[in-house]
Amino acid sequence: MDIEKRLNQAVALHQAGKLPKAEQLYQQVLANNPRNSDALHLLGVIAHQVGKHEISVNLITNAIEIDSQQVEAYNNLGIVFKKQGKLEKSVQAHHKAIEIQPDHAEAHYNLGDTYQKQGKLEESIQAYHKAIEIQPNYTEAYNNLGIALKEQGELELAIQAYHKAIEIQPNYAEAYNNLGIALKEQGELELAMQAYHKAIEIQPNSAEVHYNLGNAYQEQKKSELATQVYHKAIEIQPNYAEAHNNLGNAYQEQGELELAIQAYYKAIEIQPTHIEAHNNIGNTYQEQGKLEESVQAYHKAIEIQPSSAEAYNNLGNAYQEQGELELAIQAYHKAIEIQDDFAEAHNNLGQILLLLGHFRQGWEEYEWRWQCRNFSIGERNFPQPLWNGSNLQGKSILVWTEQGIGDEIMFANLLDSLKKISNHIIVECEIRLVAFFQRSFPEIQFVPRENPPNSRLLNPNIDYQVPIGSLGQWLRPDEDSFNQNRQSYLTTCTDKSEQIKKRYQSLAADSILIGISWKSTGAKQKQTLSKSTALKDWASILSKQGCCFINLQYGDIEPELEQFQEETSLKIYRDQEIDALQNLDDFAAQVSALDLIVSTSNTTAHIAGALGKRVWTLLPYMPNWRWMLNRNDTLWYPHMRLFRQNTIGDWRDVFQRVALALEEYMTNDKKHTKL
Repeated sequence: MDIEKRLNQAVALHQAGKLPKAEQLYQQVLANNPRNSDALHLLGVIAHQVGKHEISVNLITNAIEIDSQQVEAYNNLGIVFKKQGKLEKSVQAHHKAIEIQPDHAEAHYNLGDTYQKQGKLEESIQAYHKAIEIQPNYTEAYNNLGIALKEQGELELAIQAYHKAIEIQPNYAEAYNNLGIALKEQGELELAMQAYHKAIEIQPNSAEVHYNLGNAYQEQKKSELATQVYHKAIEIQPNYAEAHNNLGNAYQEQGELELAIQAYYKAIEIQPTHIEAHNNIGNTYQEQGKLEESVQAYHKAIEIQPSSAEAYNNLGNAYQEQGELELAIQAYHKAIEIQDDFAEAHNNLGQILLLLGHFRQGWEEYEWRWQCRNFSIGERNFPQPLWNGSNLQGKSILVWTEQGIGDEIMFANLLDSLKKISNHIIVECEIRLVAFFQRSFPEIQFVPRENPPNSRLLNPNIDYQVPIGSLGQWLRPDEDSFNQNRQSYLTTCTDKSEQIKKRYQSLAADSILIGISWKSTGAKQKQTLSKSTALKDWASILSKQGCCFINLQYGDIEPELEQFQEETSLKIYRDQEIDALQNLDDFAAQVSALDLIVSTSNTTAHIAGALGKRVWTLLPYMPNWRWMLNRNDTLWYPHMRLFRQNTIGDWRDVFQRVALALEEYMTNDKKHTKL
């Protein structure tokens, strides 16, 4: 037999991918010459290619024992060891190949790949650079160098490496995909999407690239486009658990909650331990109000991964919504025990402690709000040091308001107390509140919130700064501190209020003037819905004789009012001269002109409460922390009465109690009855 000829035939078949025929010829060579190191080595390569890694190691090792200078054998042995997860042995094999042939570019590349698997990024990067130095057009080395640099956080250098790989090989789909990933992480979503589209153009059947493109659409809040792309990824790779999970996220964002749950369950069917999908099912059930199912989903997530702080935090949220406050507190504590800097868990714990009246610890935990991912108003960057409760005698302090209009009004309750310990206060607030606040607190200077901030507020001679919600820890440490300051604190323009009152009285004859507001319009949809009612719920109230009902609901509610009047023939007067959204000073004067205000928990209730008006506030079963529990009054406003749901989502009982209270109110002298 011509062994050389037979070996060359085997190599040709091997390179053509005809592995069984190549293996047969290698075996024939070894039958004639059992110590043919090339045949042993290449037979070992075939064993690796068909997944027989132990046999591969034995064959290649035997080849090396016969010929210790076989560079390719050492290099391939390193590849097999890496596949087996024997990374140290892989490194040793590649080093041996390099020792024999220092300019072996592929060995340096494979060494870099193994180091990368070990998490040794510096060594990995050095090895890739060496491979490129030897072989300047080594596209795979540039691509993997980019991956290692990205893992190291060197996004700009990673992007340069991917561009170099693409420059050498313009149809390199994997490099385009990796470029997209790096650009997305850099915040360059449009460029990332261009890279993904190019990768798809080159390689239309890449499920991973479609998945990444879907993620980019999702980050742009284009959930419908994301849905389409995730479906394409799943069509290409039906068992792609991550794509099913993220499809669920896209559906959830669109409000398609049942479709979201189906997608999450599909992800779990493929990968039963997919903790994120279990968490997401819990979130979706919670959004649907299916709290028992939500709790079960979070428990399953915790069973899979007992160290999941996020699952414990979500479990706490579900328990809190159920009213299981002790269990909620335990869950939040567990989340913090696992991850002591988990801002959301700290903030949630703080709010539940404030809800329960544990003010000192509650305010302390509430400070974590600034580190929460979805906190509604970002922190302001002022140069002054934060006030820490120290003596303010002779010192100046900048207070900046936060969150929504209702929060700004409620926390303004603290300014009277602050005036007692500081004579130099400047407050940055929402521009619509400036005139209103300035009239109410003439000793304090109010400045509208702007971006960038008004230059006066950047003065380093101001001694301290503080967000207004953080004043609570120093000025309201217990219930007694609230009671000492339980008074109205905002003032309207008296003349304007009197003019409005006269106008309404002439319209209503001797009827009681009652302002109503029936919904919240906050950014958090689920919370907003839980606090909102439908106008039809108010029919029993609005049909009362002897009452003139004035609309205090802000926003575009004209179609809602027209439909309600058409269906019920009940009238709610809407004052076209007052724009509650644009002119809060006029709105406050309107509220001040009324005898009674009935409102859900929204800005109207806060304005009425701060003015010291008689106001009845309707609350959901589990209210915001500010309203506390099991009381029909509030520490924040002196003449507010609270009407709480007894069952989650059930407003009927609330309106029955409001109707009875209104009957009682109407039979008494409204000016002298304290409710």
